Amino acid sequence: MTLIAGSGGGGKGGGSSKPRVPVEHDDSLQSVQYATVIDLIGEGEIQGLETGDAKSIFLDGTPILNNAGQPNFQNYSSDFRVGTQGQAAFSQSKGTESVETVNATPTNTNGTDAQRIAGSVVRSITNTNVDALRVTLTLGGLQRVEDDGDIVGNTVRVQIEVKYDSGSYTSIFGAGSTGQNITGKSSSSYQRDYRINLNNFTSSCTIRVSRVTIDSSSAKNTNAFTWSTYTTIIEERFRYPNSALSYLRFDSRSFQNVPQRKYWIRGIKVRLPSNASVDTTNHIGRVTYSGVWNGNFGAAKWCSDPAWILWDLMTDTRYGAGIPENSLDTVSYTHLTLPTKA
Repeated sequence: MTLIAGSGGGGKGGGSSKPRVPVEHDDSLQSVQYATVIDLIGEGEIQGLETGDAKSIFLDGTPILNNAGQPNFQNYSSDFRVGTQGQAAFSQSKGTESVETVNATPTNTNGTDAQRIAGSVVRSITNTNVDALRVTLTLGGLQRVEDDGDIVGNTVRVQIEVKYDSGSYTSIFGAGSTGQNITGKSSSSYQRDYRINLNNFTSSCTIRVSRVTIDSSSAKNTNAFTWSTYTTIIEERFRYPNSALSYLRFDSRSFQNVPQRKYWIRGIKVRLPSNASVDTTNHIGRVTYSGVWNGNFGAAKWCSDPAWILWDLMTDTRYGAGIPENSLDTVSYTHLTLPTKA
C-alpha cells in the first residue's frame, strides 16, 4: 500500500489561504449645520426658568441638561430673557449676513510653526459694524489608506486666529491653543463652520486660518482643507422689551427636524398686597399674609394665586383690560382673597 500525506488544499505551493480583502471603514463625518430659533414665551416680566438653567428647556421632550447638570445634547447654545423693559438684545441672534469667497488652501511644508504661519491664509475686515464672523472650512475628503489596503479615518489640525487693529493674534480655540483637530472619516466633501464673536475694533479685524499638521505628500493620506468662505454678521439689536424670550442654537445632527421646544417656567410677576409673601418651599407659589393690609401694593412677584393674577389682568394697561383701580371695589375684592380672623 502506498501512503500519501500532505496538507491538502491546492493552488501554487500547496496552500489554501485566500488573499485578505481590504476593508473600508464607514464615513463618520457629516457636514455640520445649525438651526437658530427665538421663542416668545409670553409677556414679561416673568420670574424665569423653574430651575434657572437649561434643565428647564426641553427639546423633543428631553431637557438640555440632566439633573446632574450634564448636557443631553452636544454643540448647542442657549440664552434667556425674562421680559424687562430694559433687557439686552441677544448677542448671538442672527442679523444681516454677507458671504465672502476665499477658496484658498493653507499649507505647512515641514510641520513647524514658522511654516504654519508662512502658509496661512489671511483676510481683513474693515467694517467696524460687524459683530461676528462665520468661517467655513471645506475638506475634499478625510481618510487614510493603510499598508494592508484598509481605508480608515484621519486627522488634520487647524488653527484660526483673530487680531484686532495692530494687536497680536489670539486663537479662537482658547489661550495658548495650538489649534483644534478635525478627526473622522469622509470619502467626499465635508464642511465645518466656526463662529467668532468679535470684540470692538477701530480700523480692522484680521482673521488667519492655518494648518498645524504637516502637508500630506501621499495620495494615500487625504487631509487637505480649504478656507472656502467667511460670513460677516451684523446682529439685530432688537431688545423686544417686556417680552420673555428664549434663544436656542442647536446642531442639526441631533435632530431630523427642528425640534419641538417646551419650557418649564414661573410666569409673569403680578403686584401683591404689601403684607403678602409667596411660599417658595412647601407650597410653591401660594400667597400668605402677615398682619393687616394697609391698602398699598408691594413689588411685583410671581405667584400661583388666581385672585391676584385676575386682578393683574383686569388692571394692567399693556396686556390687560386696563380698568382703573379707583373704579374697582378693592375692599370687597380683598375680602374674597385675604384670610379673615376666626
